[in-house]
Amino acid sequence: MTIKKTLAIAAIPSMLFTYGWARYQKAVDELDRYRPASPVLPGSLHAIPTTFGSVSYRIITGDPHKPPLVLIHGWGRTGDSAWWTIVWKTDRTMVLVDLPGHGRSRLTGPFTLDLAAEAIIRIIKHAELDDPVLVGHSMGGAIALLVGRKLGSQVSHIGILASSAFWVKPKLTVTLAAAPYVMAPNSPIIIRRQHRQAVRVPQEAGRVVWEYAARPARSTLESTARALKSFDARKWDRTGLAKITWMVTMADGIIDPDEQLASARLFTDGIVEVDAEHSVVMDHPEIVAPFLETLGIPLLGRYIDEAVDR
Repeated sequence: MTIKKTLAIAAIPSMLFTYGWARYQKAVDELDRYRPASPVLPGSLHAIPTTFGSVSYRIITGDPHKPPLVLIHGWGRTGDSAWWTIVWKTDRTMVLVDLPGHGRSRLTGPFTLDLAAEAIIRIIKHAELDDPVLVGHSMGGAIALLVGRKLGSQVSHIGILASSAFWVKPKLTVTLAAAPYVMAPNSPIIIRRQHRQAVRVPQEAGRVVWEYAARPARSTLESTARALKSFDARKWDRTGLAKITWMVTMADGIIDPDEQLASARLFTDGIVEVDAEHSVVMDHPEIVAPFLETLGIPLLGRYIDEAVDR
C-alpha cells in the first residue's frame, strides 16, 4: 500500500468526525432560531419547600365525584412535558408532578426512588387529595408502586403504563448506563432527533424545542438511572396494595413487552395490551385518556377487566 493511500485511509475517521460535527452544529444553529413555546395548560402551580429542595406540581380541578389522578412522569420528563396531551381529554382532577430535580422541582442532593415517593406523598397531603389514583409511566410506574406500598388503603387505584417491576435485567442495565449520555439535553442524538421533528412539523417547532429544553441536567439523568438499576419489586409482600391495572406496550423498544407482562402478572390480572411504543402517552393520547378514565371507577374498571378476560 502506498504512503498516500495509507494517509488517506488514516484521515477518514477525522473527516467523518468533521462532517458529523458540522451537521451537529448546523442543527444546533437552526434550532436556536426557534423560541421554546410551551402549550398553554390549565390549572394552578404549587411548590412545597422541603429539606431536600422543593417539590412542584400543577393541579387541574375536575369532577369532584371521581377520584383524582396523580400523574407521575417517566425518566427525563416533567409533569407538563409528559402529560400535556392528556389534560384536555378527561374531566378528572389531575395532579401533574415534577419529580425532585425535574421541571420546577429543585433537589439539593442525589435522586433516589424513595425520595421521589416521599415527594409524591407530600404532594398528596398538600393538595388534600382523598383516595387518589396513582398513574406512572415508565420510571413513574416504579415510583407509583413505591407510593402505593407506603400509603396502602389511602390509594384507590394504581395505573401503570409501559413499565416494569424489575429494572435489574442486563438489557435494561446497559440501557440505563448509556441513557444519561445519549439522552442528555445537548447530546448529538437528542439534537438530531429534535431537529428532525422541528423540520418535519415546523409549525410545532417551538413546542418541540420546549419539550427537549425541559429535560433535566445530565447529572440528574445519571442519578435517576443509578436509582432505577436497583429497583426490583418481584419479592414484595403485596398485601394492602391498591388494585393495579397495567398497560403493556407491545411494540416497546425500551422496556421489553415480555418483561412488562411478567411484571403485570405479578401484581394484577387487570392487563391491557396495546400496539404502541414506549412513548404511548405522547403518541397515543386517544388510547391513554380512556384508560385513565377507568381507574378508580368500579363500573368502568369491571368493563376493562371483562374486555381483557375476553
